[in-house]
Amino acid sequence: MTIYTSHFPPVQQWSNLGVFDFLFTKNPNLKPNNVALIDANTGEKTTYQQLITTSLSYASGLSTRANLKPGSVILLFSPNSTLYPSLLFAGQAAGLTVSTANSSYTPSELSHQIEVSGAEVLLVGSDLVDVAREAAKERGVKEDRIYVLPGVDGKVVVPAGLRSYTELNDSVGGKSFKPVQLTEEETLTRVAYLPFSSGTTGKGKGVAISAANITAVSQQLNEVKGLFDGPEVVMGVLPLYHIYGLIVLLHQTLLNGGTVVLMPKFDLPQFCSSVQSHKATVALIVPPIALGIAKHPIVDEYDLSSLRFMMSGAAPLSESLQKAVTERLGRKGGKTLMLQGWGMTVGLLPDLHDYAPGTCGKLLTSMEARLVDADGKDVKEGEAGELWVRGRNIMIGYHKNKKATDETIHKEGWLMTGDVCVRSKAGHFTIVDRTKELIKYKGFQVPPAELEGVLLTCPLVADCAVIGVWSEAQATELPRAYVVPEAAHAKDQKLEEKIIAFVQSKVAPHKRLRGGVVLIEVIPKSPSGKILRKDLRAVAAKNDDKASARL
Repeated sequence: MTIYTSHFPPVQQWSNLGVFDFLFTKNPNLKPNNVALIDANTGEKTTYQQLITTSLSYASGLSTRANLKPGSVILLFSPNSTLYPSLLFAGQAAGLTVSTANSSYTPSELSHQIEVSGAEVLLVGSDLVDVAREAAKERGVKEDRIYVLPGVDGKVVVPAGLRSYTELNDSVGGKSFKPVQLTEEETLTRVAYLPFSSGTTGKGKGVAISAANITAVSQQLNEVKGLFDGPEVVMGVLPLYHIYGLIVLLHQTLLNGGTVVLMPKFDLPQFCSSVQSHKATVALIVPPIALGIAKHPIVDEYDLSSLRFMMSGAAPLSESLQKAVTERLGRKGGKTLMLQGWGMTVGLLPDLHDYAPGTCGKLLTSMEARLVDADGKDVKEGEAGELWVRGRNIMIGYHKNKKATDETIHKEGWLMTGDVCVRSKAGHFTIVDRTKELIKYKGFQVPPAELEGVLLTCPLVADCAVIGVWSEAQATELPRAYVVPEAAHAKDQKLEEKIIAFVQSKVAPHKRLRGGVVLIEVIPKSPSGKILRKDLRAVAAKNDDKASARL
């Protein structure tokens, strides 16, 4: 067995604190009057002391007014805002599990997350109330357990029967509220955060993350010197419901006394303007944003020279695009590096002293890795194999889904990632393929099986299969459906458009069939009935005229 270890210095002593104490109560880097958050829309600033005070006020309200006990689950369904972190940390201070939901979810998708998470209280952005009410009704959550937050425009509209989030703001109780103290065992086993990640089998799975997972990865990141180990002004374009935004963007920045400039949604001119006006030093992004920065002419109108580096994650970034971004920002005298990392709760990061473009970097400190073949045997040096990783930062497992957990986490503690990598002699890992079938659209995971399930409910479709096709123009995969039409509709000239519209009405925006619909006589399958996606990928590679995006 070949086990690779990290060249970064190991963590000397692991924290046994809960998330709130780790970030605030016992954080030596915390300076109360420094700015923790900036609203990119309004410019409003929140200091660390204000963030702590507000978080404890909501922790008190959740405990006393919503009558939630430690271990209860709240669900946060909202775009980014400066209120969002206060609610996250309120949940941690009160000993609750916070389940973060994708703000583009449909009612059926949100209903599934409510069911699996067991959420008792929903905290919902004003713009998403209709979705939340429908999902809550389906799962038997009473409307008076839905608290309405400000919408993207900052306004709060509370329909009859629902409550305003302000009812949870117990400023009096917050002054004396003491964060729930966890035992060492509880930091390892109690679920602190429960974001959802789509799998190859269809519906989303709850990723159970403990306090120890969070504090461990923060300690590990601090050993990657020059990257995330000091106070930075970080552009917050990543959604905080996503693990990348939750951990690296928010927790890591605050741990080191930095400032997060939060945007409710990505807008390239506003992004560039915010970097310029707030002198941002770091931007955490995904490949499509990198593409815009590399090619859009508006970038030249702004001074982005304050950026030390940009880090891409959640999906592969090509070496050519990395270099294009670095060169584009270097034309005006800037020295910005375009980097990329990898992680299922972070596992690979670049070493600034030995950086190799096109790779995801080196193994994070205090982690182990293996590269194995389809039989679970270690591959030879230089050969491609599925990446298995092991460390304190690895998730507990999939919430209430032992089967999925057992299929993903080996009995010896190895997380079987599904990503196929090559490791260089210098220790750099490059992602070359995926054993799992997930489509990655702009950093979001799209399970083909889920879209196939939706398509098969369409009266126009007799059979189908979904794959991801690469769009060079958008630097991302696009979901494409291969469809055997029902005989009665086979000659419909608008059949493809109707199928696309049907799916669009049923799923979140990132799951739409932007790669198009291709009509086919038969779906290639194995004798056991399994879809042969590799055959469809071969067809797509020969005829990619439909790979252009359908917006």
